[in-house]
Amino acid sequence: MLKPKVKITKKEIRKDPLLETVNNALNKFSRNKQMITRIGIGLISIIVLVIFYTNRQSAKQKPADIIFGKALVLLDTGDIENAQFQFELLSDNHKSTEAGRLSLYFLGSILFNKEEFEVAKSHLIEFVSNSKDDEVLANAHIMLSGIFQQQLNLEKEEDHLQLALKHSTNKNNQNSIELILAEYYAQNGKNDMALAIVEKIQAFDNVSSNDKKKAEELSGMLSQ
Repeated sequence: MLKPKVKITKKEIRKDPLLETVNNALNKFSRNKQMITRIGIGLISIIVLVIFYTNRQSAKQKPADIIFGKALVLLDTGDIENAQFQFELLSDNHKSTEAGRLSLYFLGSILFNKEEFEVAKSHLIEFVSNSKDDEVLANAHIMLSGIFQQQLNLEKEEDHLQLALKHSTNKNNQNSIELILAEYYAQNGKNDMALAIVEKIQAFDNVSSNDKKKAEELSGMLSQ
């Protein structure tokens, strides 16, 4: 006679320390993924300026510019698969150009949103190792932090958050990154460090509604 199946409730699952850690990490990753995606908004226009108004005289740069422009249009219209194909062409055949360098970022971003984290990580690590000190570099570090967070690698999660903050020049982005860092501290028993960040953000006059809401949520969590 077959034994009846044992029904495991969510409450019982959460009692397992390892499963609870994984569950908390995945929940935090899901929340921060939206913030990571939002931080990247507006970067495309900056990148267009970089590509089409830098090194215009270079014959080597022009073919890459054409492919890159096509890829950006496809990405902007939501044709993700074909945009990914164009960025892969750039990565394979024009890696020494500025467009080829930035294609690694976009491939990493597309694959990050598809949750193909290992492949995304390889593109993003290659990008940050050959990148300039710019806002795109900061956003790549944020995505890498999110990947390491999902993989429960706390040390590298924090390292890439700190690097993202170091390379960010946009004040709104800096606020968002600091709040992700504050949540990291709160989740890892560093409440004083988390609270210091939250109070600093709340003291600013010009804070986005999303960041203000995030700061309030963290403040409430830390005061419990």
